[in-house]
Amino acid sequence: MKEIVIAQDNRLTTSRYELTLIEKRIFYYIIKEVRNKYTTGQRDLFDDLILNIKVSDLCKEVNQEENNKETRKALEKFRSRNFTYSSEVDDDWLTCGFINYAHIKKGIAEIQVSHKLMPFLVELSSQYTAYSLHVAMSLKSKWSQRMYELCQKWQGTDGFRITVDELRHSFMLEEKYDRYALLNERVLQVAKRELKELYDLGQCDVYFEFTEERKGRTVETLRFKLFRKNSMNVKTTTDLLLELIPLFQSIYETTTKPKNDVFIKDVILQLQKYPDLIAPLNKRIKEILAEGMKSDTPRYIRFILNEDIVGFNPKENKKAAAKPAAKKEEERPDPMMEILKLSKEKTV
Repeated sequence: MKEIVIAQDNRLTTSRYELTLIEKRIFYYIIKEVRNKYTTGQRDLFDDLILNIKVSDLCKEVNQEENNKETRKALEKFRSRNFTYSSEVDDDWLTCGFINYAHIKKGIAEIQVSHKLMPFLVELSSQYTAYSLHVAMSLKSKWSQRMYELCQKWQGTDGFRITVDELRHSFMLEEKYDRYALLNERVLQVAKRELKELYDLGQCDVYFEFTEERKGRTVETLRFKLFRKNSMNVKTTTDLLLELIPLFQSIYETTTKPKNDVFIKDVILQLQKYPDLIAPLNKRIKEILAEGMKSDTPRYIRFILNEDIVGFNPKENKKAAAKPAAKKEEERPDPMMEILKLSKEKTV
């Protein structure tokens, strides 16, 4: 199955909310649709976004193909759900619904996504969670879904620590599992078993083990150890994309150059939309950088990103592939040589 990478802001990954298994699958599908339809625009002026989705497609994606009523019921509950984000550092607090409304008519579900949620889905900073849509959709427990996202948030590390209180707060479990023994049995162990089983079957890219840190007899903090396919030298598309992002951010100084930051975000969005482009681009960029950074290297790489990624059109590529190869194809000019030529002309 073709891997689809979706992403969300880390603030959403760790925010306070609870969704059922089907509601969460609906949200994954909405994230995919939002990122497919999002186009370059004013980053700070988001509007409410209306998605029109075939009910049959939605039911199939959330594994309710023969149960339209259950999908409608989940949509109804999903509309009433809120998530809450707060940051004492920035004095920032937000609570809002995931969607404003859902209207089903003649087999089409019209779903409006709040403009308050949009930045969490499309305006990604360097702090975001990328994960496999196929893995997320295949999980059978809502706790496995949340723990999978937490593991993916710490992509590129060996693990993370989180207090029991923080975990309860994010998952809205302060009253439901007030005893740690219940939290461990019904949340942590359930997620741990499912992720490990799928990992062993080659259907999930990560699983975890964890140890407890106590204060007296009370478990206060959990230390998670992450195990990935990457540790066996099998890199996923997500791994390759996460290798490219810091390289681009460093080359184009995105923290101090807003226009470059916008450009790189557009590149990332396009790569997430067309993940088949990630592996060849990763290989090409690594080959260029292996020759050493030169004065014109950033311009050369930017040319490649504009031509091969931002300007990628799958329809045109299919047409080109369908045409019979010419007997004698003229040799295309090396883009690096063209850039060097332009550079020399400007200095004359």
